[in-house]
Amino acid sequence: MTADRPEAIERLRDDALRARVDPSGFHALLEGLPAQAREAWRLGMEAPLPGLRRVDRVLLAGVGGSAIGADVAATLASDRCATPVRVVRNYHLPPLTAETLVILCSFSGNTEETLAAFEAVEASPAQGIAITTGGTLAARARAAGMPVFTYQWPGPPRTGLGYGALVPLAILRRLGVLDITDAEVAGGIAAMERAVEEYGLGQAESHAKRLAAWLDGGVPAIIGADLLEVAARRWAGEMSENAKQVAAAYAIPEFNHNQLEAVARPDAHVDPLRFVLLDAPPVHPRNRLRVTQTAEMMQAAGRHVQIADAGGETPLEAILASASLGSWTSYYLGLLREVDPAPLTVMDRLKRALAREQ
Repeated sequence: MTADRPEAIERLRDDALRARVDPSGFHALLEGLPAQAREAWRLGMEAPLPGLRRVDRVLLAGVGGSAIGADVAATLASDRCATPVRVVRNYHLPPLTAETLVILCSFSGNTEETLAAFEAVEASPAQGIAITTGGTLAARARAAGMPVFTYQWPGPPRTGLGYGALVPLAILRRLGVLDITDAEVAGGIAAMERAVEEYGLGQAESHAKRLAAWLDGGVPAIIGADLLEVAARRWAGEMSENAKQVAAAYAIPEFNHNQLEAVARPDAHVDPLRFVLLDAPPVHPRNRLRVTQTAEMMQAAGRHVQIADAGGETPLEAILASASLGSWTSYYLGLLREVDPAPLTVMDRLKRALAREQ
């Protein structure tokens, strides 16, 4: 059970705190995710997709917030289609063939790793598609005759999950790579809508607020069961970006084959880790059993543990439901830590430093 911290929940009801810590109204971007996802699916299904040849391998190239949606697509494809679908988070791609499709994902269109991937595609017989708001990627892809899916969104890349996930999923469906139905997509979007209703500002108390209160003062360690590994990475990334809080992501069953040995042993040292195990009905039954057994063993060893089941009847619905819970939890954790969720001053400083070395 989540520890009772009524004073923290009360702070999260303070409109003055929110106005001071979140002057840009970052929460509105979370509230807009369901509408964004609907528009993303429409764009992915209706935008021109000319002249592509047969595809026997798909690479999704991107990093950071632009890659997490690609992770969702690759996760759904992993056990549903014969065509390999892989995410590449780096400057270099594996050897490319004429039957390889590279989907280049860059929110800004100026991500240097993704531009390097574009250059590799351009110099090879592979096929490419760009998904971006514009920038250098859009200009260069159009000049190369590559299909470009462009969109506009007022927030940073991490708030563009609808475009990041549903546009690639629509492309994979249209190419016959992945069989995903309109009903599955509608269920995923409905999960995002429920998240706004259940975790949004209108709720005086919610699962997201209670989790944020429990995590405050500790170090989040998020363990995603099975297909929710991608959601765990999303949680950890948003904890770092929205709440400016160090966080780690793990996956079950892999966690049970190494990390469990350390965290399920009694330890007299003060442990700052707060473990959240993500679970949902579509997770493999054996992995669901692993979640409960892992939590019990860790609790017996004195660890701080929660199981978070956001629901969902299909894999896509479960992933988006869990990711949405994480988004709102990270937002409220940032309010408790009194850090503005919007700016990324440290990452921007690194980008400027790298730009000077070009």
